[in-house]
Amino acid sequence: MMTKRLLSSESAISTVVSAVLALGILVSIITVVNVQYIPEWKTAAEQSHMDDVFYDMAEMKNEVDILSAYARIEPSTSLSVGIPIKMGGGSLPVFSLGKSGGRLAINEGTFNMHILATTPGLNYNSDSALLNLGTVSYMSNNNYFVDQKYVYEGGSIIISQSNYSLMRLTPPIDMEITDSGTNITMNINAIDINGPKKSISSNDVEELNLRTNGSDSLYWESILFTDMTMTLETSYPSSWASFLETIANDAGIDSADYSVTSNETAVVFYLEGNAGEDIKLNVAKTLFDARLNLLV
Repeated sequence: MMTKRLLSSESAISTVVSAVLALGILVSIITVVNVQYIPEWKTAAEQSHMDDVFYDMAEMKNEVDILSAYARIEPSTSLSVGIPIKMGGGSLPVFSLGKSGGRLAINEGTFNMHILATTPGLNYNSDSALLNLGTVSYMSNNNYFVDQKYVYEGGSIIISQSNYSLMRLTPPIDMEITDSGTNITMNINAIDINGPKKSISSNDVEELNLRTNGSDSLYWESILFTDMTMTLETSYPSSWASFLETIANDAGIDSADYSVTSNETAVVFYLEGNAGEDIKLNVAKTLFDARLNLLV
């Protein structure tokens, strides 16, 4: 009789069925979360990390601007600063701890500046003084969000994505109409990043170390020029062309007095003084030594 009762009992079967149903529901929830929600969360987390990288690069530019001003006042005194760069991101506590990575590089890009200013009987040519000015770049290696490249060159921060680029922070180059509208003053501080060509790939925090190495005044406004031509060799000519057009327009320079032309590797800015108008040119160069992970 006991054997018959056990064989006819349904409690064991219902327990197994409940366990299988609970397991199926759990697997379904996990599958939905992994397929639908985690990619969205990871994309948002990696996008947030890209904002963090921009803030780190912006902080680097800010430090360089401050040290550059100091170096021009006290060129014989050397100061250094370390800038941490968050290389990876996109980690989700509990759900997905894996992080994306990135690549930080010094002097992998090409950035050259050529300046030619003329006036009857005198030419100023920057020659080799403004060549190989150096770059600092970060390239993301995201798993979900679109990859972006952040480049510091010539004192600017440029963001590049696929075949497009945008200058987010401007370099120390400006122009204005001075002397009661009779002259145009153009100020250029070329930032020279010295250091060995080096890169590091990581998903941790890495340090970029910058140290001032003096400042040179290459030319100043003691002579008035009738025209000047500045050629920039860069991988981002459209960004530089847009910047130069903007500062010329903001200064109130007549469109007939300047031109901006570019191709795939360079941008050329030409400025000419109007009748009775001359160009005052101030050109300086501030030098920095750059290293990655100084203590490693």
